[in-house]
Amino acid sequence: MPLILLTLLAVACSRSSGGGAERWPDLPEPLSTPYAMVLNGELTLFGGHTDGFLLSQSAWYLKGGAWHEVPMIYAHDHAFCTLLPDGRVMLGGGSAEAFGIGQSWGVEIYDPATHTFSAEGILDRKRAGASALALPDGKVLVSGNWYAPDAMEVYEPGKGFSFLREVAAERGTPFILASAPDNAVVFSGLDNYGKPSDGTVDRLQGDTFHEPLLDEWEPWGTPQADLSIGEYAYLLLARHRKSREWGILRIVGEQFSLLETDHPLPLRSDDGGYIWGQLAVDRSRRSAYTLGIDTEGNICVARICYDPVFDGGKAEVTLTEVRGPFPLTAASALLPDGTLVMAGGSGVSPVDDFPAGNNFKNSREVWAFPTEDAPAKATLPWPWFLVIGLLLLTAGALLFRRKKAALVQPEETDVIPAAPLLKEQLSKIIEEEELFKQPDLRVTDIAARLATNRTYVSAIIKSLSGDSFSTLVNGYRVRYAQKLMQEHPKMSVTEIAEESGFSSRSAFYRNFKDITGLSPAEWKRAARESRP
Repeated sequence: MPLILLTLLAVACSRSSGGGAERWPDLPEPLSTPYAMVLNGELTLFGGHTDGFLLSQSAWYLKGGAWHEVPMIYAHDHAFCTLLPDGRVMLGGGSAEAFGIGQSWGVEIYDPATHTFSAEGILDRKRAGASALALPDGKVLVSGNWYAPDAMEVYEPGKGFSFLREVAAERGTPFILASAPDNAVVFSGLDNYGKPSDGTVDRLQGDTFHEPLLDEWEPWGTPQADLSIGEYAYLLLARHRKSREWGILRIVGEQFSLLETDHPLPLRSDDGGYIWGQLAVDRSRRSAYTLGIDTEGNICVARICYDPVFDGGKAEVTLTEVRGPFPLTAASALLPDGTLVMAGGSGVSPVDDFPAGNNFKNSREVWAFPTEDAPAKATLPWPWFLVIGLLLLTAGALLFRRKKAALVQPEETDVIPAAPLLKEQLSKIIEEEELFKQPDLRVTDIAARLATNRTYVSAIIKSLSGDSFSTLVNGYRVRYAQKLMQEHPKMSVTEIAEESGFSSRSAFYRNFKDITGLSPAEWKRAARESRP
């Protein structure tokens, strides 16, 4: 039976397109430059423009193999689109008219649970080409404009939008990245008229500073995407202003550097130049992904595994070429299974060896590009769905009793009996060798020392202490910090944080209060008062 089943599966599985891409259901309308997000497991597109460079006033979400329309209150083309902490999405501003003309005021919020929009007032000033960042206190920071004056403004729930402060450099589509619990940096590759900008960086709190690296490298991509690889740490694409080569910026807090890779993203393909799209970060796989397109509409899928960087190595770049033609300026999103999806877009025409889009004629096409981590999904044409389903049910019934004993997970058979010994070894190497002082300590590091795998280590910690690996390690760090504060009362907070293994002062503050219920200063004061 298993052999018959596998044979039938092999015959039934077919791809709707060769070369590593799978055609998904077309969009109901031609669409270019929408914003793409995955919300509640649903690929969702917002705004953009349709044929004739006319504004679209719809959102679309893919469910059950079909696209569903949700009318928007306002049109949002070249607007900001940001995910709020509660899972809703805020959209604001954008072009006021067709052809990308003007700026607009309107702001609305999309609720993916109900598939509805609600009006949220107007901006402090009309904007297009703006960006936004949701802050920890529930406010939203907005900056950027297109062919109009720029400034920072802030949204406060229940109070709306208000002017915050002027900016040192006016920008179009800036990157706004949280750099600390109460701070953010604002920068861009272009000014508010589309001309190259310099390395001026504005702060939410504090003075402006100049970053020389941004004088050489132009940040690239959509600022609304999730670019975070860790706490206040980000990766984003960049393009050298002179050589036009591609690179990846690594930003940690307010520190900018170039990510070292084992080889660069290619500047050119056999058919012309590649232009790379939005970078998408998958923290669970410790990798970032992007799609490049050449003058013939061929796609190159790039995976940048940044995991080796934490061990002092270089990020590993893997490239997969897929023959086209595919549309340009399509929206892209990374699905939880590692699949890259691009939707809509415009036709391709070569300009100076790089592709240029045609805003007046757009595409309905939706394509999925599997990465190394997400094998291509098979498309089973009807009626094979019914045949395979019946075979699976039959095979499952016949094999259930035989396989039942083998279905016990390794954690239940191998981990638990060995848990006391491994727990003792775990405590020894973390406490006695003080491995918790390593800021980039990972569960894989511990697993290697114990000659086991990360699944077993995580299972041991969870079953015996109820904690995650990070909670366990941060507990050691906080206790060590308390010891330092008692024995060395004159040590600064920054010194204590670094000595205890925290990657930043903000991480120290947050974890200390989460574990003790007090800030470091409050705990220190309480410790002094409790002494006889």
